[in-house]
Amino acid sequence: MRKAQTEIMGIVVIVIILVIGMFFMIGQRLKPRESSKGSFIDPKLAQSFLNSLMNTKTAQNVIVSDILKDCYSNRRDLCGNKKDCCLYAEETMRTALEFTLGSQDRAYRLTVSKKGSAELIPEISKNWEACQENEQPGFYYIPPPPPIVVKLEICK
Repeated sequence: MRKAQTEIMGIVVIVIILVIGMFFMIGQRLKPRESSKGSFIDPKLAQSFLNSLMNTKTAQNVIVSDILKDCYSNRRDLCGNKKDCCLYAEETMRTALEFTLGSQDRAYRLTVSKKGSAELIPEISKNWEACQENEQPGFYYIPPPPPIVVKLEICK
C-alpha cells in the first residue's frame, strides 16, 4: 500500500506543476500587447536618412552634398550656375523625401543654411504644422567653414 501512495503523490505533484505552468502560459497570452509600431522605428531615423541622402548619387551621377557645395559657393563645376544647382538640389531632396517619408505619411521638415549666406534653398516640409512631437533631429555638415548645415526633423 505504501508504494501505491507514493506513486499517487508523485502523480499529484506532476499534475500540480503542469497546472501552474498552464496558468503562466494563459496569463502571458491574456496580457494586452504593446503596439509593435514604435519598436520598429529607429530613434536615429533622421540622422540615418540624412547621411544616406547626402551621400546619394543623383541621375546626373553627382553626390547631393557636392551639389549643395556648388549651390553655396562660387564654384560652377557641376551645374553651370548657382541658381541651377540650388534648384537641382532642392528638387532632388524634395523627391527623395516625398518617396520615402512622404509615402509613409510621416511629417518632416528639412532646412539648409549657411551662416552669413542668404537662404538659397527654401524649407522643404510636409504636414509639419500638425506635428506635436518630433524625433531627435539629424544634422549633416558640409565643409569648408562656415559649414553648410542640413537639418532634418521627423514627426513621431
